[in-house]
Amino acid sequence: MANRVGTTLGKYKLQERLGKGGMAEVYKAHHEKLDRYMTIKILHTYLSEGEEFLARFEREARAVAALRHPSIVQIHDFDHEDDLYYMVMEFINGGTLQSRMVELSQTGQYLPLEQVKRTLRQVASALDYAHKRGILHRDIKPSNILMNTRNDAFITDFGIARMMSEMQFTVTGSLIGTPTYMSPEQGRGMDLDSASDIYSLGIVLFEMLTGKVPFSSNTPLAVIHKHVSEPLPDPSTLRPNIPPSLEKVIFKAAEKEPQDRYQTAMALYYAFEEVLTPEIIAQLDETATSESIDISSLPTMIEEKSDEISELPTEMMGQETIADLLDKPISHVDDEPAHVMETAIATKASETLSEEPEEVLEENTESPIKSERPKKKPVALGIAAVLVLIAIVFAFMAFSGGASCSTPESCVELSHKHVEQGDLESALEALDKALRLVPNEEHQPFAWIWCDRGGLLETLGRPDEANDSFQNCAAWEQGE
Repeated sequence: MANRVGTTLGKYKLQERLGKGGMAEVYKAHHEKLDRYMTIKILHTYLSEGEEFLARFEREARAVAALRHPSIVQIHDFDHEDDLYYMVMEFINGGTLQSRMVELSQTGQYLPLEQVKRTLRQVASALDYAHKRGILHRDIKPSNILMNTRNDAFITDFGIARMMSEMQFTVTGSLIGTPTYMSPEQGRGMDLDSASDIYSLGIVLFEMLTGKVPFSSNTPLAVIHKHVSEPLPDPSTLRPNIPPSLEKVIFKAAEKEPQDRYQTAMALYYAFEEVLTPEIIAQLDETATSESIDISSLPTMIEEKSDEISELPTEMMGQETIADLLDKPISHVDDEPAHVMETAIATKASETLSEEPEEVLEENTESPIKSERPKKKPVALGIAAVLVLIAIVFAFMAFSGGASCSTPESCVELSHKHVEQGDLESALEALDKALRLVPNEEHQPFAWIWCDRGGLLETLGRPDEANDSFQNCAAWEQGE
């Protein structure tokens, strides 16, 4: 595909090519009417020739676009112009976690511990949110974690590996993923669940703390074999001040058997947070740079030349080769159910897709996980507290006449519920309340609420007000 910098695609002028890979080219683009920057992924033209793939791509794009979490890159549009099909996503302007670690590694430094903690929490929260909705990532790695200038982390490329795994390759059977971060069951070509993403996150945590990945080799198959059959090396061999309690957390996240790992990503985060005593924090902060070990010369899978978004998400190989290497029977990726975790979703059919992200995620995603932490209060006291909380909630609902919200995120989710019920005016009121609750110093990360409001006003047939909302969206994105 020719470099399209300077050309216009739909409403977007392509300004800079950020990356390219086996599926798409990635551009930074400018929406001139809104004066806002976006990320555009343009599918390679040979992919757009397959109607089945395009239908699947559009279906997956819709599913991922429904994910509204502060740490998931938002998909805004999917469209085509002539034979070019493209996806429009929010633009994150701080590079990738990969590029951050490359920069530090070259000067012998480790990622600051507070940044490790912040990134792990945001990524774990986003993964649990997606997993509850039946969506796996399948390719968690530092190049798929984007960073903004405020050091917030955002997962990109949800569903990309799933889409590629269903393409028709000339090789009979294929394996999609990045060997360096691939779970053992993914390496074996088995059906996957959320535990696979948690394994990959454990490998990313290993790398964030040590500056290096646990396994490397000259061939992808050899790396996969190590993930399947070799124990994880001790992180303290790369960073001596990492204590056994912290190593234990990493080892559990990267257990060979899925059922032996943390069963949610936030459970991994809580275990990590639990062992971070002031003494351990001070101990690790003392070794923010490596004096005894030249970490820049140790094995890594990071491509040290590249600051680009890595759209080469995957290595592909025949499963017969993998089966021969591992001496295991073939289990085809194509045998996986059409929608991951469909059975789990069916058992929870009464749950809607609009549960509260971020702060209200404390209720929906994080609270159940906290039960895995050591109990510090009597059970009876906990039950009493829950009963009091339920009474307060019902009293508040009775007083307010129905559902309400107290954070920007919960108000947005309430708005989505009203949209599902066909009550667009109430949906608009909920978005207005969400905007009122955004602190003045946090406008930029919540700019998308104005854009949602603009879309809702367009649906209501109020174009002038919609235009004002879109302008406010652009202003907030610029930090105004």
